[in-house]
Amino acid sequence: MSLVQIYLDAVTHQVITSEELAYLAGHQDLFDRTELKLSARLEQLISSGTISVGLR
Repeated sequence: MSLVQIYLDAVTHQVITSEELAYLAGHQDLFDRTELKLSARLEQLISSGTISVGLR
């Protein structure tokens, strides 16, 4: 699983799964600067309601 794939799937389907969120939370300390910005963008999309947490 990669952050880029999670991001693309989440934006495409407008849904992110609990497992993907767990992956993000568990690996955030390993992210480089670009991945941190991407995860911040995901957080913004989830907070605004553009992306929902659920099942695909």
